[in-house]
Amino acid sequence: MVSKKSVIKGYEADKEKLISYMKKIGEGDFSLASEEEFNDVTLASEINSMIAGIKKGNNVFVMRMNEAMTKIGDSSVVKNMMEKVDEQAAIVETIHASGSELEKSITNVQYAAQEIQEHSRDVLANVKASSDEMRNSTDAIGESVQEVENVNDQVLRFKEDAENITKIIDQIKSLAGRSSLLALNASIEAARAGEAGRGFAIVADQVGELSKSTSSCADSVVKYVDELLASIDELVEFIKTTTDHLNDSNDRVIESVANLDKMAEYVADMDASIDKIFDEINTQSGLTEEFIALGNTMAGGFNELNDECFKTGEHLYKISRNVDTVRSDMARSRSELTFLDWITVFEVDHLIFTWRQYNNLIGYEHLKLEQVNNPRGCKLGKWFAAQNDRAITDSEAFKKAHRIHDDLHNFAVKCFNASAEGEKEKAIGYFEQAHVAYNELVAALEDLKRVAKSAGYKEYTDTTRRK
Repeated sequence: MVSKKSVIKGYEADKEKLISYMKKIGEGDFSLASEEEFNDVTLASEINSMIAGIKKGNNVFVMRMNEAMTKIGDSSVVKNMMEKVDEQAAIVETIHASGSELEKSITNVQYAAQEIQEHSRDVLANVKASSDEMRNSTDAIGESVQEVENVNDQVLRFKEDAENITKIIDQIKSLAGRSSLLALNASIEAARAGEAGRGFAIVADQVGELSKSTSSCADSVVKYVDELLASIDELVEFIKTTTDHLNDSNDRVIESVANLDKMAEYVADMDASIDKIFDEINTQSGLTEEFIALGNTMAGGFNELNDECFKTGEHLYKISRNVDTVRSDMARSRSELTFLDWITVFEVDHLIFTWRQYNNLIGYEHLKLEQVNNPRGCKLGKWFAAQNDRAITDSEAFKKAHRIHDDLHNFAVKCFNASAEGEKEKAIGYFEQAHVAYNELVAALEDLKRVAKSAGYKEYTDTTRRK
């Protein structure tokens, strides 16, 4: 017969064990009780029933968190935000670079305009100087024409004098002819007179010789005068031609002076236009400086925005990691999920896994290769290996899900390696492929759920019901 004392002692021991398990449950340890630990085995059964009830009651909470993680764990919003920020940063950088180039361009235009203005003013000065010199040339040509005309007048007067000499010579020749005739008559009369007319005959001979000599000289003078008149005519013609050339040159010079005056007006107008251009350039330069200042301010502000966006994304990432840690712990140690529930959990697990590759890529977290390259060691990989129901393992959905799961990890490894090598664009490309593989994995797991339901796995946690 059991003594009262031993009963009380057993009761106290069971009480202490019961309190111990209650404390463990309160601390989150849902380990099942062993019947060997209790004197009253019904207490162990009741504790285990309570633990099972609590776990099952937690299923709704776990699956609701699982649903929440489909939103929280999907970092596409963060990715889109960061990509937009990168695009805008590139645009701001382009604007900033364009502003700098515009400033350089305006400075170059200022230098070019200044150089053009200096050249135009030099041209204007040269044109004015040339115009003045040509006006002086016009005056000199006019004076030369006047002098040539004076020479021409003198030559014409000289020609008149030469022609008058010819007339005088004609008179002299006429007188010489008459003298020769008189000498001849005197010689005849002297011959008649005989000795008495001898002296007269000598005088008559001398007069005849003088007449011949005078006539000969007159002929020579006429010859030279004729030659002189011919030369004078040539000189007059040359002077006329020279005068015509001088007048024509003078007309051309006058026309050139007029053209130079017009050119001077054009250059002056161009100089005035350049002054206006300078004013516009100075205005544009001021606006460009304001534009560059605003661009610098925008760039600084955008850097701050970029930092804030990065911090926001990082904050959301940390929130998702904390929520995911609670979800994972609750699912694996504080709940009693069904076969179908676990497939849903694995879907979310690999949503998180996929986006962790992107988080690692942009620096929100720093994964290790062994965390990525473990398709057999991850929870879904272990679950695949643990299945022994042929209705499940022989299905095409199971095989396809298994294959795509390997592909997902393979793309994740490539993304990790490309990121580690600093090849960001290539890493993003592999991430996109991993994301496609994830979507294919979800589709395959959904097919597997339908296979499982057909095989009798119909129980799942309804997250719409209240506790």
